[in-house]
Order: sequence, then structure tokens, then C-alpha cells
Amino acid sequence: MTILLLIRHASNDYLKEGRLAGWTPGIHLNAQGQREADALARRLNHIPLSAIYSSPLDRALDTAKAVAACQKLEVHIRDELGESRVGEWTGKKVKDLDGTDEWKQMQAHPVGFHPPGGESIDEVQARMVATIDSIVAAHPQEIVAVFSHADPLKAAIAHYLGMDLNHFDRIVVGPASVTVFFFNEHGAHLFRLNDGDKLPAFKPETEEKKERKEEEKMPEANIIHDLNPVTHITVGAIGKPGKRTFYLQGRQGVQIITLLTEKEQVSALSQGIDQLLERLGAANQGASVQVTETEMELSEPIEPVFRIGQLGLGYDAEKGLLVLVAYELPEEENPSTINVVRFWATPEQMRALARHAAGVVAGGRPICVLCGRPIDPEGHFCPKRNGHGAKATLN
Repeated sequence: MTILLLIRHASNDYLKEGRLAGWTPGIHLNAQGQREADALARRLNHIPLSAIYSSPLDRALDTAKAVAACQKLEVHIRDELGESRVGEWTGKKVKDLDGTDEWKQMQAHPVGFHPPGGESIDEVQARMVATIDSIVAAHPQEIVAVFSHADPLKAAIAHYLGMDLNHFDRIVVGPASVTVFFFNEHGAHLFRLNDGDKLPAFKPETEEKKERKEEEKMPEANIIHDLNPVTHITVGAIGKPGKRTFYLQGRQGVQIITLLTEKEQVSALSQGIDQLLERLGAANQGASVQVTETEMELSEPIEPVFRIGQLGLGYDAEKGLLVLVAYELPEEENPSTINVVRFWATPEQMRALARHAAGVVAGGRPICVLCGRPIDPEGHFCPKRNGHGAKATLN
């Protein structure tokens, strides 16, 4: 994978005045632009760039050189990365052109439109994309920075996003902003657009890592029980507060499947069901359905099939059922298969499970308001208390 940083040059007086600079020579960064370029260099200093490419125009070169100085790299100039040639409009203010028939035509349908003596945006896009593709091809598994100008960058971004070029101006790239693409065998993937903050420390994936990842495949799911649908589903806890064992249990007719779980998993399950039902618009449906504690009790015999490692939730729109998927906690690292149990239930059954699960979690030890830890009935060691050693008993 190649990581490409597309960077617009920093501020200059033409930009401040709203003038079309085009290929006007001698337009350097102003004081604000110099500050932006220095800040950009600091933002990118932790990223190991392999190469820097730039438009030949001074404002882009000034920005690129600020980054190159920190990276200890030279700047490779490519004319194809230069600004759009605007011909007779060069140096004119946008406000003076705004409202003219030609300007309106360009805004409405820029593809194929040539400013007097200038080039069309599709011509700009063609030279930008060809150059960027060649740069990416020359730097496999590396991080590369390309410095250019607003419209050429937006035209290139539109290409890699598969956008209609007539809408390229809907993309925003501010001065000294960074847009990040990941290039792999499947094409270009946008990671950041118009970013003005510090980027993560990218580490391109080497072929060795890629091969290792392919070797470390996900284990194959071995569905050992598939209760579709359940006649009853619940959670429960056995034991004194602080020493409780938690269970997830589903029943289909006379078949009872019990799994060992953790308190945190029960809590997360309750919240996950509520969130899923809310997204499905079923959060308030059937709210009047009441389920007693007796109805939600665990059934005998309580013989766990396995201990849960992970839980997943899903929804089958055709069946109108939610599915709770429990994956066994593997005993060995990187197993080839992993045992799975699936419980299919109606939204009403899952809503009852969520409410009951929240009650089961809350039925344990109370939480200390000082340290946030559970209070042990035999005496609670609270590091927030004066003395840091006294036990606070639960009265």
C-alpha cells in the first residue's frame, strides 16, 4: 500500500485579495502563509515521508520546502502539478469576473470550458491524475507528499472518488490542508479530506506483514447450537454479591442451552440491545409488555456449554428476529475453528432480556461514590479515603 498526501500550498497575497494567480511567477507565501507552512511541517514531522513532489510555482515550492527541511528530503518538481492555466483571467479578481456570462458558464458546467487562453478543468485533471498515478507506482509501500493548488487537487480528488467532475468545486481544500489517500491493488481509498490537524503516524503495510496477515486468518465458525427461534431467553447470576457467576441461557422447547458469561458482558448486552432496537425504531414498541422476575429465572439444569469470549447482535429484517451470537472463549491462540451458539428472538423477547439484564447487573454490590469500585460487604478498601488503608464497612 502507498500512502499519498495531497497538500495545498499555504496562504499568499493573491489568495488574500481574491485574485486568480494562475502561473504568475514570484508569488511567495506571505507572513500568514509562512506560519501555516511551519505549522504544517510540525504536523507532518512524525510521518516518515519517502519523497516530496511539488508544482513548480513559488507558493507551492515554499510550502514544500518547509516540510522538506524537516524531513531532510529534496523536492522533486513536476510541471504537471501546477496551477490551472487561466489565460486572460490571470491576475483578475474573482469579484470582477463573478456575474459575467463566461464565469456563469464555468460555474454551471466547468467540464470542457476554457477560460480565454486557458485550459479546461478536465485537461487539468488528466495531467494531475497521470502524474499522481506515476508517483504512486514509483513508491510502493511508501508515504509520499504531493504539493499543488486548489483546483488541480480538487479535480484529482474527484477522479479518485469517482465523482462527476462538473461537481468538483463542492470539494474543499484549504491552504496548507492535507488530504490522504491509501492506494492498494483495489484502487484509491480516501482516509482524510482537508485535514488541518495532526495526522496519525502512518506505517505502510509491507509485503511481509501482508503475507503474515493472510496466514493469520479468522477462525472458522462452528455453529453447535442454533435456536431459531427461542421460546425463552434470559440471563442470571448465582452466588453472593462479589462472588456471583453469570449465565446466558436460551430455551427452545425442551432444549436448554446455558453459557458462562461475565458481568461486563451482561451489561454491554443490555445496552447493545437497547441501542439496536432504537436504531430499528422498535425502542418504544411493546413497552407495556411486563415480564416478572419469576418468568426470567434460569431453568434447570444449569450446565454451561462453554464460556463466552465475545457476543454479537444482528437483525434479520425478513424474519423480523434479532440474533444474539455467542462465541466461545478459545483456550488456544489463533484456533482454526471456534464454537458458536446463536439465539434468535423477537424484539419483545430481546427487550425483556435487556431490562432483566440491567436489573441483574444492578443487583450486585453497590458502587462506592468516592472511588467508583464495588463495595465489598465484608469491608471496602477505598484509596480515596484519608489514610488509604482503612476499610469502610457496608452498613
